[in-house]
Amino acid sequence: MTYFEKLLLHYLWDGELELKITGFDMDGFQQAVRQRSKCRLRMIEDIVFTDDDIASDAEKVESIKLLFQREFFDED
Repeated sequence: MTYFEKLLLHYLWDGELELKITGFDMDGFQQAVRQRSKCRLRMIEDIVFTDDDIASDAEKVESIKLLFQREFFDED
């Protein structure tokens, strides 16, 4: 994500800008967000319920942390 994109996201998040998108499919967007969230929760569940002999709690926490870092902090 570029600096401009991060700045734009900040202003949108804080309600300082109003965004109107014509032709935007809100139902499709909500379905995509739900699907993505379900996938993320399944990944976290797989990590959490990994046998303790395979991964320690600290390793599990690090794995979950990496999931979020890859999603929100990696540059495309």
